[in-house]
Amino acid sequence: MKIGARDYREGYNEIVKQGDMKFVEFGILKLPRKGEFELFEHDKESALILLNGQVIFEVNEKPYKTGIRKDLFNTNAWALYLPKGLKVKIKALANSEIAVAKAPAVKEGNEVFITPDMVKVKSVGEWNWRRDVKNIIDSSIPSEHFIIGETVNPPGNWSSWPPHKHDINDYPNEIDMEEVYYFKVNPPTGFGVQRIYDVDFSEIYVVEDGDTVLIKRGYHPVAAAPGHQVYYLWILGGEERILLPNDDPKFKWQKHLEPLIREIKRG
Repeated sequence: MKIGARDYREGYNEIVKQGDMKFVEFGILKLPRKGEFELFEHDKESALILLNGQVIFEVNEKPYKTGIRKDLFNTNAWALYLPKGLKVKIKALANSEIAVAKAPAVKEGNEVFITPDMVKVKSVGEWNWRRDVKNIIDSSIPSEHFIIGETVNPPGNWSSWPPHKHDINDYPNEIDMEEVYYFKVNPPTGFGVQRIYDVDFSEIYVVEDGDTVLIKRGYHPVAAAPGHQVYYLWILGGEERILLPNDDPKFKWQKHLEPLIREIKRG
């Protein structure tokens, strides 16, 4: 399911509401310079990812000041993980846009402020399926349901490739985790393509700057149009919180080819 981009108003803009997915809710918070917003969830954990601008997160009167993020295609994120029952006041030091993810929670705990040097960055894939993957909230962060990160496709390249899925519990082959993608495109007039499929269905979406895609099941590769970078914030939510995808058997051979490609490149 794709939810098209729109002009988001000042304040919190709900995109994926409670009940659309089993775990994940999602929205965009827009604040003008000197704007403020308070977020409190009695029974949900939250993750706030700075997409652009600069803010101060204040939790229990303790301030966490981000740096300036101007270009999410070439920089790592500032973020805040918030367990249930903690209030955060967000103060914008510049015009700012923040992605907000929420999920039902039962555990209390402490907030975690995530700085760009804490983001785990890796180059994944080879040739025209090489992309940059940036893990923001992984197993080192004590979330109940979230694994969250960002992916940047170079122009013309594919990601989530070889195509993989994670919609059944079949350990050690696969663990069920639903997912939400939030897209940005550089330049913003461009587009990408996403296919979501399995043996019994196939959906294809043109994804443009600001679009959101809900992935409840199926393989879900993404391609960037030539001359355009495609970025997406990915939010995984699940009961087990284990990232264990299962590759499409028709394309799994390409992953086995990657070490050989690297060896050729080194030679």
